[in-house]
This record gives sequence, structure tokens and C-alpha cells, in this order.
Amino acid sequence: MLVKATIEGSTLDSQVDARLRRLEERLVAEQDRVLPGVVHECVERARSRFASARVRTFVPILVERVVRSQLGTVTAPTEAWAWRTAKRLLSGELPRRWAHTQGVAGRARQIAWMFGPGDRDVLVAAAWLHDIGYAETVAGTGFHQLDGARYLVAQGVSWRVCALVARHSGAAAVAELVGLSGELAVFEDECGPVRDALWYCDMTTGPDGRPVSFADRLAELRARRGPDHPAVRALATNEADRAAAVHRTEELLCAGQRRAWR
Repeated sequence: MLVKATIEGSTLDSQVDARLRRLEERLVAEQDRVLPGVVHECVERARSRFASARVRTFVPILVERVVRSQLGTVTAPTEAWAWRTAKRLLSGELPRRWAHTQGVAGRARQIAWMFGPGDRDVLVAAAWLHDIGYAETVAGTGFHQLDGARYLVAQGVSWRVCALVARHSGAAAVAELVGLSGELAVFEDECGPVRDALWYCDMTTGPDGRPVSFADRLAELRARRGPDHPAVRALATNEADRAAAVHRTEELLCAGQRRAWR
């Protein structure tokens, strides 16, 4: 009887899995403004909520209700919301991280003129939110880029901002070292000027929020973290990528200033 029950349970789990895959495919096809990655993340999060459901046949129905509700509230965060969220999470618990965040957001505001209104808002919001994954109430894996992005997904923040937070400042190389590449892969790296600008703002702002050179920022990072920290070890892979993003942004700034002087 036990063997039969086990087999029946396994068959039911497979059927639930198949229904959830079909649900995800259907939701992706319906959602023209939400990337597939955010649909997948929402489905997986909703599924985990019902992992202990006594009647597993109903799980796909419950998941669909939750996910449709979440996708209906996906929005681009305003700067005011981003500022309030970062301040609430960082200012009391991590005042130095909050000082750095304020500096990065200030830097983003200074260079936001290079972009159109939509990109400008995304850049500044991402700058405010980029380090919230360090907060104790947000941290889950200990990989702050991923933890921050997952928190923002749960808050219904637009996928683009979530992905910028997840991927900022060479996160992929760190993820490889800490065994979280698969989890990070859900968030696409847009590899464009806005992404470069966010990296630039982070990589030219010191821990106290003051502007620094890229070289001084990396020297400080190495001294503060030590050679064995994943963020320092990852520099062997991502230092060139960080430098390139800073350089491209500086070139964009210079080109914009030259046009303004004509």
C-alpha cells in the first residue's frame, strides 16, 4: 500500500509540474510588457507558498490566482518610492551603506540628462535601490545583488529595475564563485548605456558617498574586503567589464558635453 501511495503521489506531482509549466507558457504569451523571467520568478515564488497544500490538485489554480494578481501590479518605481525604500532598509541598520547609496543616487541624477525620461527614471530608481540586498530583512542568500532584486520582484517593481539591481557591477562573476549563477540567470543583463551608467555611478562613489576614481574605488574594495572575499576574487574576471562600463559612460558624457558646447 505504501509503495502504491508513493507512486500515486509521484504521478500527481508530475501532473502538477506539467500544469504549472503550461500555466507559465500561457502567462508569458499573454504578457507583452513583462519579460519571461519575471513570470517564471512569480510562478516559482507562488508555488513555494503552496508546497504543503494538502490537496495538490488545486495548486496550479492557486498559483495562477497569485501570479495574475502580482503581474497586474508590476510598475516602474518612482524616485520617491525608491528613496523611501532604500532609506527605510539601510539608514538605521547600515548608515555607511546608506551614505554610499545617497552618493550613487546623486551621481545618477547628475548624469541622467544623457537619457530620455523613461531611462532617466529607471537609472535613478536603480541607483537608490542597488544595495538594499545588504539589509538584514532583505538578505537571503548573502549575495546582495540577487537578494535585492528578489525583494523588488516581490514588491511588484518593474522587471527592468529588478534586473539592473541583480546584475549591477559585475554580479555575474561573483555569482559564479558563490554558486548562484543559475539563480542570477533569471535576470537578464541588458548590456546597454543605462546599465553602464549604473555601474559607473557605483564604481565612482566611495563607501562614504563621496566621488572617487575607478582605481581608488577598487583599491578601497580590495583593502576593505580582503583577498579571499568573493567580490575581490571576482575582480580577476569582472574588473575589465567594470572598467569598460565606466569608460563607455565617460565617453558618453564627454560626447554630450561637446554637443552642448556647439
